[in-house]
Parts: sequence; C-alpha cells; structure tokens
Amino acid sequence: MRQELVDLLICPSCQASLRLTPLSYENGRQDEIAEGLLVCSRCTLAYPVTDSIPRLLPNAFRRANVFRRKFSRELSQIDFRESPSEETRRFEALHRLTARTFGYEWNTYRVTPPDEDKLTFFWLTGADPDLYNKLRLEDVFCVYPTAAEIEKIDGSQLVGKTVLDVGCGMGKYLAVVSEYAPIVVGLDLSDALVRARSVVKDRSNVHLVQGNILQPPMKTGFADFVYSVGVLHHTPDAHLAFLRAASMVAPGGRLAVWLYPREKEASAYADQIHRIQDEIIRPVTCRMPPHLLRIFAGILGRLTFVRDRAAARHQATGSPLAARIAHYAGTVAVGRHRDPEIAAFLNFDWYSPQYRSYHTEEQVKEWYREAGFNNVRMLPQRVSGVATCVS
Repeated sequence: MRQELVDLLICPSCQASLRLTPLSYENGRQDEIAEGLLVCSRCTLAYPVTDSIPRLLPNAFRRANVFRRKFSRELSQIDFRESPSEETRRFEALHRLTARTFGYEWNTYRVTPPDEDKLTFFWLTGADPDLYNKLRLEDVFCVYPTAAEIEKIDGSQLVGKTVLDVGCGMGKYLAVVSEYAPIVVGLDLSDALVRARSVVKDRSNVHLVQGNILQPPMKTGFADFVYSVGVLHHTPDAHLAFLRAASMVAPGGRLAVWLYPREKEASAYADQIHRIQDEIIRPVTCRMPPHLLRIFAGILGRLTFVRDRAAARHQATGSPLAARIAHYAGTVAVGRHRDPEIAAFLNFDWYSPQYRSYHTEEQVKEWYREAGFNNVRMLPQRVSGVATCVS
C-alpha cells in the first residue's frame, strides 16, 4: 500500500483516523509499504498490512500469525490492542464462509477475457451513458464482443474521478476503470485481493483494501463514482450494504449497482428452480470444502452444454425427450459460456455463496431515494441502475 491511502481510511469499529507504522517496503521502494501496522487513533485497535494490502477486518490481526512472529519485537514497541474475541467470533460467524469461498474462487479460476469484462462493466454501471444507443444487447453475460463493439465504449466520464469498487474480487473491473480514473480503490472481504494485486500491480493509481462493506473502513463521501457489480446480494443485509456503499459517494457523485433480479411475474417453473437451488442445493454446497465444490461445479459447467444442445434440438425438431433433458439440466446447471472452465466458474459462483438475495427495480429505486440520490436511471440489464448523490 502507499502512504496516501491512509488519508482515505478509518477504523471500521469507531470511524476514527488511523496511524500507519511501516515495517517493510516492497522491493526496497519507500513508496510501497509491504508490511506495517495501522492503529486507530481513538480506540487503538490494530490492523495489519500484509502483501501490501491493509487488512481492516476484526479477525485480521489474529489471523496474521506469520506477520506477528516476524515483527514481534517491533510490535512490542507499539501501543495497540486486538479486537475483542467476542467481536471476532461474531464477524466470523457471519462472514467466514463468504470470505472462504470467494477467496478460493477468485484465486483459482480463469475468468472472462478483458474485452468481456470491459463491456460488462460499462453495460452494468452506466459509466458510458450513451452506450445503450450504440449497442443493443439482451443479456450482457451472453455476449462475446467484437473489437469494433469495444471501440464504441467511451470511458471519458471516469477521467479525473476517484472511484471505489465495492466487492472488487480479483480485480477484473479495477483493470478496466484504472485505464481512465486517476484514483481507484478496490474493497473486498476476501483474500481474492491477493490475485487482484497481481492483476493491477503495475498500476500506481489502484489501491486495495480488505474490509467489510457493512462496516466500511473508508471515509464517507470520498469517491466521485462508486459501483458494486453482483456483490451486495451476497451480504447478510443487501439493503444496509447498499446504504453503506451510498455513504461513500461525494455530493454530485454517482452510485451504480447490479443485483440479482427477482422474477418479473410469478412462475411455477422459476419457483421450483429457486427452491431446488436455494433451499436444497446451496445450503449444502456453501459449506462444502471449496476443492470439492469445484469438482461439482465442473460437472455442472459441462451440463450447461448438454442443456443448451438439448434446447436447440427441441427447438429444431420438437423432440419431447430433448425438451425434458433441457428442463432437468436447467434446473441445476446455471449460466452459459463457450469456455468450459468459465462455465464451471459460473456454477461455482452460483452455488458457493452463504447469502443470496433477489431484488426488484422498484426496491432499488426506493433505496436510492432513501440514501439521498436523484436522477435515478434503471439500466437495460435487470436489476442495474445508477443515480446521483444530492447531499
């Protein structure tokens, strides 16, 4: 991490400022702190910096065994205290499974190519408001963009902005945004930040922070543009997570979100799928050891190809058997991608979260109004929107 990041950080427990004691530097460079200790100026809680990433979670210092042994002498000379055991246990009960599975996921799988990431980011955030006039897409997650389509994207509205990615994962959208914005901060709960660091290591305008959006470790109102793509619905309280993300936006700045959409209309088939996936399968899979879930997700990824071939055959021939195969395969296998590993990744991503909620556009509009935003614009991909902070 770099020293200037400290000016944006606060103690997630009491919201006071933090003091940084550098303990080692990245490759001898004085501008990149590899390891250090952040201590709250009010409550004296301590948060380690390891792998150049500030770890602003209640259990971070306790988990940093190597760090504590390595710098035991230096730490003994600093006045600080650890998070209370009760607070640490409460945090881990709520978030341990989420941090574990997403950390494994983003550090293991090969994910979508940069051009797909670029189109997905701009389509879901409204960062290029005119993009929807230049392209016509039904579902951005099923598009393999051409070079000509990517050329149509205009990122000029990010120029000169301070940007926050809430739930940055392995940093694929950070790589997109940092092409335009001078200051980009990626916040994530999991150790996916280790991979994110390798993705953006050559970009001095990117900062990484490990933290919980429900107790954000950053100053309110510091960012001109905040976005969260497919993250808030994986928290214990998506509404509260939205409000916390909104609090990071400066007056006149914008907040963009994409959330899992609730079905537009009641459907017995959709209800059956959600019951099987959310009430039968996922309570088991979210607790599976990640390496076993990866095997299961690989099988489901292959099943998406069976599903789609059967659906195409039914459409072409009217075959009842093909329709039945597509129906049952589609009950458990989700997403689609021409790359089998990414198809498996999509299924891992679907079945690994401890929490998942579904939302409507009216609900998100109300959240924007509650947070003091106007000029709410719901975007073509359900449920995505962007709005402007009034105060």
